[in-house]
Amino acid sequence: MSEVEGISGYTKEEVIHQVELNFWETWSGFGRGPGCTLNDDGETIWFETPIPVLPYNTVIKFQVENQIDNKIDKIVDSYKKRNVPQLWVVHPSAQPTDLPERLIKRGLQEIEIAPCMARSLENLPEPPPLPDGIEIREAIEETDLIELYGLAAWRWGVPEEHRLQLRKMIEKFEIGERTSSTRFWLAWKDGMPISKIGLYNGSGSAGIYGVATKPEARGLGIASILMNTAMQAAKEMGHKLAVLDSSPLAEKLYQRLGFVTVAPLRLYSPIQAVL
Repeated sequence: MSEVEGISGYTKEEVIHQVELNFWETWSGFGRGPGCTLNDDGETIWFETPIPVLPYNTVIKFQVENQIDNKIDKIVDSYKKRNVPQLWVVHPSAQPTDLPERLIKRGLQEIEIAPCMARSLENLPEPPPLPDGIEIREAIEETDLIELYGLAAWRWGVPEEHRLQLRKMIEKFEIGERTSSTRFWLAWKDGMPISKIGLYNGSGSAGIYGVATKPEARGLGIASILMNTAMQAAKEMGHKLAVLDSSPLAEKLYQRLGFVTVAPLRLYSPIQAVL
């Protein structure tokens, strides 16, 4: 098996495994919040939360060889009983291979094909200059964390009545604590938070998540600056590989930053949505 072009020392299979492993480790955290449930039996990982919007009730792993339909039905029925829209993430290693067809028969539809991407942390570019009035700082202080919770709620359209629940769930990641595996940075313009990025210190790679910029601040290069900040931090932490799951629209941005697309990530839900 040959190395992935631009990522020395890793085969495509190894890179895909690191993308999946980091995703499973990170997203499992949502099932550990108060009032939430994480179901993990080795073959499957899926979580339930009290927030009734995507992506807060999600199947993140399904590698099942026996009693496949029974296990699919159990998960689908659990979400239906709670009347919450589910998201089913079909990773490259998902089993059975006809899982998408089985989900479609149960009323789910493919809503997005997202690229799994990775980049070597060698030879990182110099940080781009900050535009006038822009400040980047890590979310450590309570005041910064409060703004982070607000940006997360805005990004996913979480209703006001569920925002306290979201905050309690995010607090379980212990962002800002020295021992936490999760770090976040915010970009500020004239004292107002305009963008965010997260970094998860995984078992074999650094995962980049939660990249979002408010509409009024787009076009300033903030996402590229934050990406550089996160990658430099990951390298300083000793990682050699950065991984992420992109949206289709952001794929070209990440490619310009040196990321390589290695596999598709297929997202299914009973409702139409743009994630």
